[in-house]
Amino acid sequence: MAQTQWLQSLQAIVTDLASRAIMAGLSAIIVSAGVLAQTPPDATANAAPPTLSKADALQAKAIEAMANQSWAVAQDLLLQAQHALHREHGVVTEQQGPILDQLARTHVEQKDYRQANRFKELNHFLGQRSTSIETQAQAEIALARWYLSSGQFDAARRLLSASLKTELARESFEPERALLRLDVELFSAQCCHSDDAIELLGLAKTHNLPPDLIAQFERKVGDLLILDGQASLAADYYVQQHAKTRQTPELISGLRRYNNLEPSNIGEMKLRQELRRRRILAGGYPDEALWSEAPQTFTVALNEDFLPIAEAAQSEFGGYTDHFEPVIGAPFRFNLKQLRKALPTRYRNLARLEALEVEMTVDITAAGKPTNIRFEDRYPRQVRELMKQVFKVARFKPAIHGGLPVETLDLPFVQRFKSPDSQTGAEA
Repeated sequence: MAQTQWLQSLQAIVTDLASRAIMAGLSAIIVSAGVLAQTPPDATANAAPPTLSKADALQAKAIEAMANQSWAVAQDLLLQAQHALHREHGVVTEQQGPILDQLARTHVEQKDYRQANRFKELNHFLGQRSTSIETQAQAEIALARWYLSSGQFDAARRLLSASLKTELARESFEPERALLRLDVELFSAQCCHSDDAIELLGLAKTHNLPPDLIAQFERKVGDLLILDGQASLAADYYVQQHAKTRQTPELISGLRRYNNLEPSNIGEMKLRQELRRRRILAGGYPDEALWSEAPQTFTVALNEDFLPIAEAAQSEFGGYTDHFEPVIGAPFRFNLKQLRKALPTRYRNLARLEALEVEMTVDITAAGKPTNIRFEDRYPRQVRELMKQVFKVARFKPAIHGGLPVETLDLPFVQRFKSPDSQTGAEA
């Protein structure tokens, strides 16, 4: 059944691509025929195959349009190039891989993440049809990286493997895939399998990898040990890749879950009592702010490639909705809809929310846990409560002195709520 649905989805994508590009493709063919009719015989004899050169020319124009940030123009040119390849090589061909990636980018830039996701998955499907094992592996890695960068953490985990033990049992060791699997572990709902991560690092060392790759494995293993509550062991891995002294703690990337701001039944009962009272006073209209639920997760970006989007949560009736949710904030990133519900009503206005900067001072223990969070009184109670809940589950790489983790006092910390579109180049 799943395979049938996938084939139907593939057919819909290909049909859509062909229908959107056919008119432009036919027009270009007519023009090309007229040009060739006026070209001397010697020139046409030495020319490249007309369809292939046409696809290359269209793709070059699309790259130029992308450089000028003309995303709609680039998308149209790429669709024409796609159509040219279809006429030459058939509906399914590996040669359209770069075009599909570029089409996905144009949709990302236009915030059409749903369609971008389809192009990424179609490219993976084409890669899996290749007879080259390396091509199949690279297609899998590319899709898993896209899933991770777009907030589809469960999909990335399912694609690579269900657990690190599955990774360890693989016959062939692929460093790029193994590193990606450790990144996925940071964004797992159930963290952490640090013992398996250490074993994976040992496996990497047996393959004589370059020092920079080994350092990446050690850094990720150290992060997982911190999240697993083994900061004393993590320090050894950090020291191997850095000097024995690091003065400033560093926030660890990943997905974090935390409780409601008012999880107790007593708090919920008081909330309902207040709602009844306000309903009577307000003429029967409930206060929506009282029913609002706090966001249950936040993320810390792994690198600058992470997108301002996240997969929509699973619906209460089962299955996943077919759209993506905007994510906002730095360094902590929240679902925008959930964040607005957790904060005072005045921050429903995006411009006012983006102007909010929460300045705090925290202490970081030798185990990487934030403690003693201090705010100024000018911040609303909901803002302070939200940040306190977030810091309960946030973790840092502790400062290191003489090869040992040490406590850091009075660390300044600023949380911003700007969207990536509103950031300046320096801030980004």
